[in-house]
Amino acid sequence: MWINRARRCVVRRRGVSISGRFISTSENETVNYANRKNIIEQKPHGYYPPIDTIRPNDAKRARIPIFRQSFETVDFLQYPNKRYPELYNIEGKIISIRKSGKAMYFIDLVQDGAKVQIMASNKLMQMSAQEFDDAHAFFRKGDFISCVGYPSVTNVGELSLKLCRSIKLASPCLNLMTIPDKIKDRGLINSNRVLNYLVNSDLKQRLMIKSIVIQAIRQFFVKRDFMEVQTPILGGYGTGANAEPFRTVLNALKSTGDGSNKYLQLRVAPELWLKKLVISGFDKIFEIGQNFRNEGIDLTHNPEFTTCEFYQSFTNLNELMILTEELFKEILDTLKERKLSLVQKQLPSLSAFASGSFPKYEFIPTLELKTGIPLPSQLTAESLIEYHKKIGLEVPALKSPSNLLDNLSSIYLESISQDTKTPIFIYNQPSLLSPLAKSAIINYGSRSYDISLRFELFIQGKEYVNSYEEENSPFEQSNKFKLQQLAKTQFNDNEMIIPDWEYIKLMEYGLPPTGGWGCGIDRLCMLFSGSERIEDVLSFGNIRDVVRQ
Repeated sequence: MWINRARRCVVRRRGVSISGRFISTSENETVNYANRKNIIEQKPHGYYPPIDTIRPNDAKRARIPIFRQSFETVDFLQYPNKRYPELYNIEGKIISIRKSGKAMYFIDLVQDGAKVQIMASNKLMQMSAQEFDDAHAFFRKGDFISCVGYPSVTNVGELSLKLCRSIKLASPCLNLMTIPDKIKDRGLINSNRVLNYLVNSDLKQRLMIKSIVIQAIRQFFVKRDFMEVQTPILGGYGTGANAEPFRTVLNALKSTGDGSNKYLQLRVAPELWLKKLVISGFDKIFEIGQNFRNEGIDLTHNPEFTTCEFYQSFTNLNELMILTEELFKEILDTLKERKLSLVQKQLPSLSAFASGSFPKYEFIPTLELKTGIPLPSQLTAESLIEYHKKIGLEVPALKSPSNLLDNLSSIYLESISQDTKTPIFIYNQPSLLSPLAKSAIINYGSRSYDISLRFELFIQGKEYVNSYEEENSPFEQSNKFKLQQLAKTQFNDNEMIIPDWEYIKLMEYGLPPTGGWGCGIDRLCMLFSGSERIEDVLSFGNIRDVVRQ
């Protein structure tokens, strides 16, 4: 934790003088930070000027990264007094003030993630020491300022802007507490994300990584002629995923004429909307957006999260796997180019992405190899409970066939990616696990199973991608929806998919053979940034944090 200590000084005769630590109003009066806010509040217009009124017309303007890029390699010894002969105007936020007496300040200014030093002295501004101090004692850490001067270097070779005019205030920092250099208290980190961003460069980098990942995904699909679309977030019944939705009532639709309410729900996935667009004739589409699931909160799950989904007509499972490998390699290559320290730390554990080829494990043969016991020929709740008992595995509380199979997968298959330390594909899951996937009868010895043409990508024991060839028969899809509803009723499974019967009708226009793919972007950003908590890649933390900020 950090503590604010009020700091005091003897004020000067001339005007109002506020330093990075003190405020002065009249001779022999002592005040603290609180007075600074009171003074600014009395005449706010003077301290929050329109930007054009403090920008000079006779100086070149450059944002700090561009300024650094332009002058870092310049040999300033060729210029008189080591000063470039043209005036420059740069702006940014004060992150440090170092005084050398009252006639010279060294200020670190930051903008767009880049930092540069400002050197301000009374001599270059042609002021007396007292005039200089009165004009600049106002400024403190956190203020946003505009500066005019000559690009130069200090005696130790540090790139600087040597000011020839007084610093102009663009926006003051009014916080009464000293901003700490670091926050370690997790409660404070979660409850005051703004403050944490101000002092925690790693947390800012995590959001930068998320931005880069989203841009890389977008460019990957755009280069391959996919069209980006947006589909509704609020809708009626029908979920497109095994998850419990958030439900609400829209006031404008409350009265339906028959006394019933018109319920809406936040989407749990954009899948059915996107497939409706494929039916409409859009052959290659993708969407990056928010989904909402009324489920638990833990280190890797939040009720609001970001995903990317794409759909392409006339593609098969193998082509979808290849596309996935290419995408992950391209994301990693893009991150490498940015040379962010968090990514550099993760590179050794991400080396498998560079190969562009991930191991593949077929669901039933691999499961039987791991347990040493064949699966029952009929995958019912009773037979799968008995299978759990045979292999000495605790039976989960929810005993639907899909949940029992999912439990076997999580223990015996998904863990393979932890053992091998590489991304893996698990494919050809039983169709009970994939109500929207195309399925086929596949023989394993003397036994035949209805198998979905599907794969999941797991990395370090966590799922990152879910993909399959889409069910394009309205008759089969209707039957699968009915089986889901039967299981929902029989096992009280609130996460079972909610059927969209309108989608079935639209399928009669014809859904071409289509491959679909979905990836959780938040979890992907956790991987590339080395974050253990999903809240660290969400701009304001998980939902618990959001409601208290």
